[in-house]
Amino acid sequence: MLTGMKNFHKHVSSHHSFMYLWVVGAMLVLGGLIWSYTASHPTGIIDGQHEGDVRSTVAAFGNQLSAVSLLSPDAQEQIRAAYGPYVSEELLAAWVADPSLAPGRETSSPWPDHIEVERVTMNDTEAYDVSGRIMLMASTGDAGSIPVFLTVANTEHGYRITAYAEGTSDPVPVVSEGRATLALGETQTLSGVSITPVRVIEDSRCPMDAMCVWQGTARVEIRIADGMGQSVMPIELSGEPVTSEIATVWLESVEPYPMASQPTEDAAYRFSFRVETR
Repeated sequence: MLTGMKNFHKHVSSHHSFMYLWVVGAMLVLGGLIWSYTASHPTGIIDGQHEGDVRSTVAAFGNQLSAVSLLSPDAQEQIRAAYGPYVSEELLAAWVADPSLAPGRETSSPWPDHIEVERVTMNDTEAYDVSGRIMLMASTGDAGSIPVFLTVANTEHGYRITAYAEGTSDPVPVVSEGRATLALGETQTLSGVSITPVRVIEDSRCPMDAMCVWQGTARVEIRIADGMGQSVMPIELSGEPVTSEIATVWLESVEPYPMASQPTEDAAYRFSFRVETR
């Protein structure tokens, strides 16, 4: 009898150990899946917010690129048939009116095979900005890729591509550098990048009419908007730059210099930025 009880308790203990290990293993696997999904889905856009619909629309559209021969006499009909279910009526009309503006095959080789989506973000208009690459193929196999940027919106006809632009197959070079001096709330656009100082976070610079052991610094919150979306972030005077998808921004000076006897009013501040776009 005692031997039977010992065997029973041993069996129960073994069962509990197995269940414990199974639960721990399942949690580790689930955690890994969540981490993997989060790492590949940036900027808070998840399938519950229609990322799946956006990606499916772009993928289906990309699969039609090789079906359109832009130099064909019936290119307009091919554009209507291939792209009609995936692009807005306005964009389709523009492409039909001038097929040279449309994507498709321009040579027999290489040809556009499909689009690989790299990033999906929601913009201010609640449409989705998409960046990716058009994968090229040739008779010998892979033939490189071309950057592509699209906007996808939820229209009365479903999800449709409303804007489309291709990059080059070469690394994107620095194309512009500019400077702007702005007051709080003032916006200036340089090479497609808008900069707006939003608020002063800190101005601990040593006043001109005081003696300080520490020289302090100034930090301001800025809004950066470009064709890929917008972001709000802090930037420090003469510190590390901040970056967006296509720009790098430095805060080079903050005026006026503080006076201990007269605090600086927000309306008096002027912020000088250097913007480098790529």
